[in-house]
Amino acid sequence: MTESMTFTVRRAFLLPVGLLLLVQLALLIVTLLQNQPPSKSLFVGGVVVVLAALLLENSLRRIELDAEGITVCRIGRRRRVRFAELTEVEAVCIRKRLFVTLWVGESFLLVTNAYGDFATLFQVLLQRVPPGLVSEEVKGLASAPPRHNGNIVLCWVAVVFSALILVRQLLGVG
Repeated sequence: MTESMTFTVRRAFLLPVGLLLLVQLALLIVTLLQNQPPSKSLFVGGVVVVLAALLLENSLRRIELDAEGITVCRIGRRRRVRFAELTEVEAVCIRKRLFVTLWVGESFLLVTNAYGDFATLFQVLLQRVPPGLVSEEVKGLASAPPRHNGNIVLCWVAVVFSALILVRQLLGVG
């Protein structure tokens, strides 16, 4: 398998973050139009900036796998590790969050299960790693990697609560 594969952050996470950003942006506009206290507008504006940065970072983050190695791309950063240079592969699961650590000497590259189709990513990654670097425990995690949905649920709850706040503002209650 020598083809190049690209994996991005799960859309199930990006969708509620995008909706939350839109609701917060609408709330900012409403607070400005209603001449709400500046502290309220500044707070909502700060939330909008943080959400915009979060959405941008996660929308552009990706992992590229090819026959030679793995590349993790983020805004302004690109880190490549060649499979032939790997010295160790570790994996740990904490509350359904899976962290795969690819070691090259003293430096490492961390991959999490925040990416879409992570099961395929993990299996292909382990197939391309030199033999002997993957323990049975890591192979066991690869056969059925956990799926973490906590951040997604939290974002949807935030969307609902933000929408309720927006409705209260529009009705003149808040």
